Amino acid sequence: MKKNVKLKSRETRATNSDFYNLFRPIAPSIEIIGRVAQVISALTEAITVWFITQSEMAGTSKFVSILISILAMILVIAILELGGRKFLQVLTRAIIWKRLKNAWYIALFAIVTTVTIGMGVLSFNLSTNGIHHAFVSNVPTIPNFDHSDLKSEFRTNKVEITSQYEKDVNRLDANYKDRIASINDQYEARIEATEIKVKQYLRKYKSGEKWAKSQADKYVKKGNALETEKTASVVKIQEDHADLLAKAQSRRDQAIVAERGRMNDAIQKGEAALIKVHGHQSKKANFWGSLFSFFVGFSVILAFICIVSVEVYRRGSGIEVTYEEEEKNQSILYMFWMGLSARFDQFFRKRAERFSNISSPSTSRNMVGFNSHRTFASNEAQAHMEYKEDDR
Repeated sequence: MKKNVKLKSRETRATNSDFYNLFRPIAPSIEIIGRVAQVISALTEAITVWFITQSEMAGTSKFVSILISILAMILVIAILELGGRKFLQVLTRAIIWKRLKNAWYIALFAIVTTVTIGMGVLSFNLSTNGIHHAFVSNVPTIPNFDHSDLKSEFRTNKVEITSQYEKDVNRLDANYKDRIASINDQYEARIEATEIKVKQYLRKYKSGEKWAKSQADKYVKKGNALETEKTASVVKIQEDHADLLAKAQSRRDQAIVAERGRMNDAIQKGEAALIKVHGHQSKKANFWGSLFSFFVGFSVILAFICIVSVEVYRRGSGIEVTYEEEEKNQSILYMFWMGLSARFDQFFRKRAERFSNISSPSTSRNMVGFNSHRTFASNEAQAHMEYKEDDR
């Protein structure tokens, strides 16, 4: 059966006991700190990849977007964290053990260095930007200020102002009509009295009394003066009435403008309050995002430092890491799958051959292994029978 080959690392014994005894107490802690820092880096990278994939696949199926997001997170973490750790270990060992012996070493070292730097920069940016975006993106957008109550109140106040204006106009119209009627009554009586006098003196004038003519003319002038005075009084009342109507209309317009101004001020204050709250939330999110971004960035750098420190500790102690290839049997699951595939193939192959009238090869010719003794025995028995027949 096919064997799996895997690499197994082994550490040699320390050759520098002084260095080993000095730094041995903190060596495990450095290893643990580095792995914890890598876990933090991996989680923040996963957050960033999740946000990117979810935003880019917003219009697709929820199941598909979640599945692709999870696969993307696993691939990115495997490449950046696991790959970055192995690459950095190799680079550090090449430098501190002075293994750059020729051009081939240097060429591959340059390639690995370039890839490692790229993965490090990408890991740092994904981790820091991702955690900052996670805080900032959770800040809710500025809600629209609900000004329906304020507008309803404005409409109610406007109706009240208009109603009061109409009452004032009706009162002014009634007063105007009363004054006009009073003036007409006053002057009509006096004018009628002068007209009576004019008629009396004209009758006397016609009867031959010459002096009555001057008296009739005097009362005619008096009547005309009363007409003029009446007209002037009516005009004055009309002007006063128009002025009062204009003032009432001005008061109504000013009251409506004042109500609209109060409504707009209230809306602006409400919107300003929402903007202030949103600004406070954004400022708080930026603060925590920047703080955690700095913490995560430090964790990424710390992971790199710890990986390098472990290799420096091994070099100082004289501990070398060697790799050996070991064979490992296939897993039970793999064997089960291969057996199932073989049976599936054999089942359908036989039926396909039978359907196409293709004869299967001789069984005895293909017998190999544990069944070979049966073929040998059958052949030997057949030869023995043929030999006996020849003797007869």
